[in-house]
Amino acid sequence: MIKSYRDMETLENDLSQRIIELLKTAIQDKNNAKLLLSGGNTPKGVYSKLSRADIDWKKVQIGLVDERFVENESKFSNEKMIRDILIQNKASKAKLIGMLFDSDYKKNLEAAKSQYKDFKNADLVILGMGNDGHTASIFPNDKSSEKACSNNSANLANTSAPDHPVQRITLNRKFICEANEVILMITGNDKGLIFENSMKSNYPIRHFIHKINSVYYTTK
Repeated sequence: MIKSYRDMETLENDLSQRIIELLKTAIQDKNNAKLLLSGGNTPKGVYSKLSRADIDWKKVQIGLVDERFVENESKFSNEKMIRDILIQNKASKAKLIGMLFDSDYKKNLEAAKSQYKDFKNADLVILGMGNDGHTASIFPNDKSSEKACSNNSANLANTSAPDHPVQRITLNRKFICEANEVILMITGNDKGLIFENSMKSNYPIRHFIHKINSVYYTTK
């Protein structure tokens, strides 16, 4: 389950190859692939490598695991990061669907729920993890995040982050766990210990341990 690497470059090469393999298999089996991606700095190198991969990208539909409720051109936008790094080169033919459709926070959630119905049972979800043990936008000590984990139907939820930007939208636990494959990418000794102690410390990532197929991890 845990694939440990000595350096980031080797991890990124192996993870990008695994993603390519899964996407090609999905396209071969059903003529399309559905990929759900996390934001943050950690996966940028992987996304850059994927942008140059030989895949039939026009058959790949890409969505987000979560998003900050900000303008699409904001430096905090996950959609912007993925668009600027992944939806380039050969991958420019892929279809990226963000999570922001309305300037009203509550109305946007309903619009996103409708748009993301097609992503249920996705072929692959890439998760990350924060230093507080959160994943997606499911945070500790947040009632809306707790509801996102207890809801037994696959859906989206508005949650509250402990820092700016506070307003978030995320796939809930059930939605993520219904994907065919879930991969977690983490870096650094601190996050390794957080993941190791997630059950004992009740970190949000614990809700996904049973579903995660592989953890790609490097201490550097």
